[in-house]
Amino acid sequence: MLLSFAIFFIALFSLSFPFSGPNAPLRWVRRCVETLDPDPKRGRRRKILLGLNFYGLRFTADGGGHLTGRDFLELLGRLQPSARLRWDPEAREHFLEAKLPHGEGGKQTVFYPSLKSVEERLALARELGAGISIWEIGQGLDYFYDLL
Repeated sequence: MLLSFAIFFIALFSLSFPFSGPNAPLRWVRRCVETLDPDPKRGRRRKILLGLNFYGLRFTADGGGHLTGRDFLELLGRLQPSARLRWDPEAREHFLEAKLPHGEGGKQTVFYPSLKSVEERLALARELGAGISIWEIGQGLDYFYDLL
């Protein structure tokens, strides 16, 4: 499919936006790379950079938006105690569904990267022989860098 390129950046984030859903389901990430270069033996995958998001997505009944690490931590501090991060085994991402305290809004659905989801994307990049790029430095949680 691809004839010649120096580097090919794939923005593998915000798949669901503006609709509620995961940021970059792992199966979709794999399919993007394998569609671009179906033959890993040719060695061109090393020129493909998988764009990993270090930000999250937040959805309410009024719409959605991006969520930086600072905003995510602030939101966690305001959620009701019953709020719990859950693992989406299909998308391989963490998310939470929770309500803010009375008067601060309704139900929130948040997809946010975690060490586990970032590590799974790094492992997939290694498996496929591709590189990575980060979107965007400074938007995530500091401990994401421990994996690099």
